[in-house]
Amino acid sequence: MKDRIEHVADILMGAAYADQHLAGDERTAVRQLLRQLLDVETLPMDLDFRIDEFTANGFDLQKTAGVFANDAPEVKRHLLELVAAIHAADQEFDLAEDEFVHRLGEALGLPHSAYKDMIISVVDEVDLAEGLDEVRFAAEDAEARPPMPPPPGSK
Repeated sequence: MKDRIEHVADILMGAAYADQHLAGDERTAVRQLLRQLLDVETLPMDLDFRIDEFTANGFDLQKTAGVFANDAPEVKRHLLELVAAIHAADQEFDLAEDEFVHRLGEALGLPHSAYKDMIISVVDEVDLAEGLDEVRFAAEDAEARPPMPPPPGSK
């Protein structure tokens, strides 16, 4: 990944902007992860400038991810793990950030099973409500349930 560090930086900055705003901790996290990848104390000036000048409007996820199309699944997974670390930096849960991981995984050509542990699945409230009474009263006969008490103030 070192030979394509600019593309890694772009993906990480795209991840930082996935929720439409950039928290200060996210930019710091991008720099920290890139320093770790390069094994340096200070980022090269051009890479640091690239991070500062990044705009989400000019970022093309499909094109940038395409640079990693022929990499091993382990390398692609590592890239997704870096993105997940950026999302964790703002200490907020955001569905847009999860969607970014999913879109990147697809753009990298990974099966959903390769990154499903990095995203949250939301249970639709409607589906949950439909089965709730069945679970709650599974051991009881529906006709044996006690009647609901009258609302307060009624006779």
